Order: sequence, then structure tokens, then C-alpha cells
Amino acid sequence: MRIFGLILIALAGLVPLYWFVPLAGSRDAGALFSQYIGSLALILMGINQFLATRAPGLETVFGPLDRIYVLHKWLGVVAMVCLGLHDIIDAEMNGLRGGPLAGIAEDLGEISLYGLLILVLASVITFIPYHLWKWSHRLIGIFFFLGAFHFFFIEKPFSSFDPLGLYICAFCLLGIVSYVWMSVVRPMAPRGYRYTVATVRHLGGLTEVILNPKGRGLRHKPGQFAFLSVGGSGLSEEHPFTLSGAPRDDGSLRISIKDLGDYTRHLRRELSEGMEATVTGPYGRFSMPAGRDPQVWVGAGVGVTPFLAFAESLKARPTGPVTLYYCVRERDDIPYAVELERAAEEAGNLELVIVNSDEGVRLTPERIAADLGGDLSRAHVFFCGPSAMRKTLKSGLVLKGLRASRFHFEEFEMRTGIGLATLSAWLWDRSIYTIEKRREARKQAAE
Repeated sequence: MRIFGLILIALAGLVPLYWFVPLAGSRDAGALFSQYIGSLALILMGINQFLATRAPGLETVFGPLDRIYVLHKWLGVVAMVCLGLHDIIDAEMNGLRGGPLAGIAEDLGEISLYGLLILVLASVITFIPYHLWKWSHRLIGIFFFLGAFHFFFIEKPFSSFDPLGLYICAFCLLGIVSYVWMSVVRPMAPRGYRYTVATVRHLGGLTEVILNPKGRGLRHKPGQFAFLSVGGSGLSEEHPFTLSGAPRDDGSLRISIKDLGDYTRHLRRELSEGMEATVTGPYGRFSMPAGRDPQVWVGAGVGVTPFLAFAESLKARPTGPVTLYYCVRERDDIPYAVELERAAEEAGNLELVIVNSDEGVRLTPERIAADLGGDLSRAHVFFCGPSAMRKTLKSGLVLKGLRASRFHFEEFEMRTGIGLATLSAWLWDRSIYTIEKRREARKQAAE
């Protein structure tokens, strides 16, 4: 994520204090705080609705789209915490008279709160099937509208037409317009680039698709991804996939899709040559740097797909020495090994290393450091794969001298939880550790 975008969001949430703080001298401080955090929740949700539009320029301000998805999740979580506090802390003030719709606004605020709470929880509980989650996620805009109605008509120590009221209403309007655009206008408006499915190949657990453009095609850089929608039964829903080929003169695209869920399994069964497809994008900032510094690419399983595009582009873009670690679980499930070996021979500066965990081999920071001759200060490391593996490699390599800013990665899973399982495991481990330490202390005291 870009710091600049985070600062903008923080400022957007702090600006209302300019008007709220002077009110504290004449109003109940607790109730005023409750109204502020309720307003803050609306501001964050309005921004979140806008982030979901994937509007041009968002990546420039907030960072690559995969990071924007992470930001989107956490803004939703913070907004729900604010709404929860707003509900718990009494926001009513003496001496205020509401309009004729104040009672209705209060009731709709309750509906909005619990509706949003349920939908946000559904978003971070990752075992809920994707199609059910996505369907329910579309209802968030409706509950957000009810929350905006609640704010506009509820009793408060300022008018909705005062500068403070207009400021918060602007974010409410931003969220509502974004929701209408995504739910109503965008599905009916022509979008993306039109393609025809030219070939479909099944390579182990992967489905490789070649798309030929119908007119002007998408222009992308190696390592970027795009959203694919196919005009077949049950395949029209947009899903993001890495473009596994470098840009080609004929404008064709290659996408390699792993069978990871209901949609991808359905696509594997139903996708056939001649179908029409729509591609929107490209997105992402996962691209090779200029210069001759050594590079390390780590692709785990389907995470090798951006490096297929990287490898294809080496002939047209000279770089320093490159080592690609292709991490697999089974020797027979390496669909692109031959292609990568050929690319390594043609490029001359690419070394392919297959790391097969089924043979007891693991990729470690120590091995990477040793292969680089112990000097990590000038290297760039690109990683695409499971988050647990990424965190282990990054922490180990940084300790050995790699600059953290030179460890590049994509958020492989765009829909993630909020770490409750990790937190629970940590608390459990700490409690067991504390119990053991107390037992040892009592034992030593008894002796």
C-alpha cells in the first residue's frame, strides 16, 4: 500500500474533529464522541465503496489492486468497530429536537448496524463459499444507504447542511454513487476488452487458456493480472487471474488457472474454444525492476504463473542474473518445466531450480543466501505463493541482509480473514507457556 493513500484516508477521518471539538464545551462529551465515531464509520464506508469500483487512478494513489483489497477489508473491519462503539455509547443529547423522520432514522440505523455487522463478518469468515459471500456482499450498499439516511435525519447538535454535515454527507454520497455504479450502471455498460477463447489445454491441475482479441486488445506488463468473464453458463462472474504470458504482437493473452474452488472447477469442465470472453484490467505493480542487480524469483505451485511472463520477456529486456525457484509438491505435476527450461537456455542469464517437497527438499532463506554467494544487499526477490511461506522467507532473508523494500510479492489470496485463528493460537500458546512457567516456579519453591 502507498503511504500517501493511507494518509489521505486518515486525514479524511480526522477532519471532522475540527468541528466536533468546539462542540465539546457545550455538549455531553460521551455522546459527542459516539456521534463522531458513527460519522467516522460512514466516512470509511464511503471510501470503501469507492475503492471497490476499481476506478482508474486508484492504484496510483493507494497501491496495487491486491493491496487495495487488503485495505478494503481492514477499512470495513475498522468501520464496524466504530459502528459497534457508536451503538454501545449513548449518542443522545438533552435539548435536541429531531425532525419528523428522526424516529424512523433511529430504527433504520439499528437495521443498518446489524445488517452491516452480519455482512462484514461473512466477509472475513473465509469458509463461507465464494459465490454466497459475493452475493451477500452486494447488499452492503443497501445497508450503507440506510446508515446515511440515519445520519441525515437523526437528532444531532449540528445541521446536515452545516459544513460538518455537508462534509459527512459528501462521503455518504460518494459511497452511494459508487454502489449504484457497481450494482446497476456498470453491469449494463460496455466494459473491458472482447476476446475469443482460441485454445484450452488441461495441464495437470491447471487450465491454460489462450484468448484472441476481437479488435483492440488489452496492453499489459509481465506480472500483471486481469479480471476474466466468460460468456458461458455459470462463467459470467468476474474473477482475477494472472496473465501468464508476456505481451504478444498479435494481442493474444494466456491465462493459467488452478482448480482452487467451485468457479475454477466449473470453468475447467465447461470452457471450450470459440466462447466469447471479456477481460478488464490490467492491474498490479508486480514487475521487474530496471538494472543489472541479481534477481530471485520464487513461484510456489500456481504462483509460478507471473514468472512465465517474466521469463518470456527476458529476451527483450536484459537484466542481471536471475534464479527461479519453482516449488512443487510432486515431480509429475510441473506443467511448465519444459517451457521454463527452454526460456532459460534462450535467455542465458536465467537459472531454473525445481524444489520438490515430495522429495524432502525445502526452499530456505539459507539456501537462497548461499546461492547468491552470501550477498543479499543488491538482490531483488519476487515471490508468488502461500502467505505462510512468504513470511518465513521474507523474515529470514531480511535478517541475512536483504532490504525489505526489495522483497516483492502479491497478495495471493485476496479474500482473507482477520487473523482470529492466529490470535487464538497465540493466546493458547501463551496460556500454556504461562501455566508451565508457574508449575516450574511452584516446583522450584517446593524443592
